[in-house]
Amino acid sequence: MTQRLREELLFIAVLAGAMGVALYVAAGYPFNARLMPQVVSVAVLVLLGVECVLTVRRSRASRDNAVPAVDGKAQHEPLWGAKFRRTAPYLGWLAGLYLGIYLIGLMASAAIFTVAFCRLVGKMSWLSTLIGVALLMAALFGLSEAFNMRWPVGYFFDPFR
Repeated sequence: MTQRLREELLFIAVLAGAMGVALYVAAGYPFNARLMPQVVSVAVLVLLGVECVLTVRRSRASRDNAVPAVDGKAQHEPLWGAKFRRTAPYLGWLAGLYLGIYLIGLMASAAIFTVAFCRLVGKMSWLSTLIGVALLMAALFGLSEAFNMRWPVGYFFDPFR
């Protein structure tokens, strides 16, 4: 088993553990409150199972194209090297999203984040970006109406602060 496969399977296992905990904790909630966490947890667990199978199959298929070992040692990329440099901008985007949710609320932050990310990172056209934002906002409004949920309003718009 390669180092990359171990890392990917460990990540899948951590996510599955988190979803298992969410599923277990939500079991104690009243029916209306536990419906959404249980549906999401089960959906994520099913998708993680599919991803696990696909990851193992992809690893077996790429064994033929493996990087040759030097002096009997496999070539591994250090965590704080190029991997972190490739990942850090996306962590920054997520930090910005969370900061926006805290300050101006989930609905506005989700719309602003989606427009900015699609245009700046995804290099999507304005039409595609606006269609994506419209679908996201419709889904968020639909979920809030269907499940009688209130999204976080943010620090600046919280009437109880």
